[in-house]
This record gives sequence, structure tokens and C-alpha cells, in this order.
Amino acid sequence: MEYCTGHSDGASASLSWAEERTKALEDIKKLDPGDRLGLYASLIRMNSALFESVRGWDSWLRNPSFIDTFTESELKEIYAKFKDMCVKFLEEDVKWTGMKEKSAPIAKTPRAERSEAERRYA
Repeated sequence: MEYCTGHSDGASASLSWAEERTKALEDIKKLDPGDRLGLYASLIRMNSALFESVRGWDSWLRNPSFIDTFTESELKEIYAKFKDMCVKFLEEDVKWTGMKEKSAPIAKTPRAERSEAERRYA
């Protein structure tokens, strides 16, 4: 899958999906926030990198011809690793979201009218 960066910094070269994700991985590994705002910005950056990767996998998995590109053994390995990551991620999600739900002030706006972020924590 080809992916054009589209960055406004003059980068006009097309990178493959794997090259783009490798660059994102390298950038994430270099993150070293020094304060609360830096931590927050770094969390946003990591979340965006995860979102892009998950969106790419979702696109692949919804393509019926995808299954033909992997052996059953490869799919079993992917499944095992993804399940482990998924469980760990969701455990952290439940932990931190639950903690914030308990400490968040009660919202006066009906749940259906709130934004996604407001519904998550209120």
C-alpha cells in the first residue's frame, strides 16, 4: 500500500506504508517530554500513530483478498501478538478511563448531546 506523506515541509517523496510507519516508530522512540505539556503532546502524537496504524490494518482486514496474502501460520502469529497488544491497551484504557469517570464532575448536558470526549468522561 503506497502512502504519500503530504507534509507541508517540502517532503514530496512517496513512502510505502511500512516506510511511513517505520518513520513514525522512530519518531515515537525519540520522544522525551520534559514537562506536563510535553507529556500531553507526546500522548497525542502516540495516539495518532496508533490510530493511523489501526486504520490501515482495518482497511486491509476488510478487504476479502487480504486473507490470501498470509498463510494460516502467519495469521495465527499476527492474531496472538495483536490479541496481547489489544488486551494490554484495553486494560490501560479501562484503568485510566474508569479513574477519570469517577473523578469527573457530573455533566448537565444530556449524554446524547455531548461530544465523544465528553461522553467518555462524564
